[in-house]
Amino acid sequence: MLDRRKYFVGIILQFQLHRAMCLASRQFDPSDPEKPLHKCDIYRHPEAGNLLKDLMSKGASQPWREVLQETIGEGRLDGSALREFFKPLEEWLRQENLRNQEFVGWMYDGDYCKHSIETANLQVIGGFYNVARTIQPIFMIIFTAPLLPILGIQRLLMTSV
Repeated sequence: MLDRRKYFVGIILQFQLHRAMCLASRQFDPSDPEKPLHKCDIYRHPEAGNLLKDLMSKGASQPWREVLQETIGEGRLDGSALREFFKPLEEWLRQENLRNQEFVGWMYDGDYCKHSIETANLQVIGGFYNVARTIQPIFMIIFTAPLLPILGIQRLLMTSV
């Protein structure tokens, strides 16, 4: 079980570090559509290598959050880099779903989930609520499948069928 948590944290951290190295090497600019994160190439960019060297040189001498804060200016895990990397895929999926008039979401069952719907900024469309503006459930399944056993969701899903 611990291995899966390490795997999950490692993936989030991988995308977060990739974004930081791309920013350092000026291969990614969030405000420039010509330099998206998914096209960033840090090969032979000393700025990216130096950032990674600074990060790795600390070893286990400091808590990882302090090292992360000192090196990339972010002291906690942040999944937004993963979302940024897959933004073109997410947008394509959203457009394809609209084009094909595919519904992605769950049945809206009245007030049972009202608080969740409001806090997650979901929209209710024709008796269904979905997250078409943000992230597609298939995208979530791909990246959260390794977490299901950790969270005990796999057992919950099997009993509800």
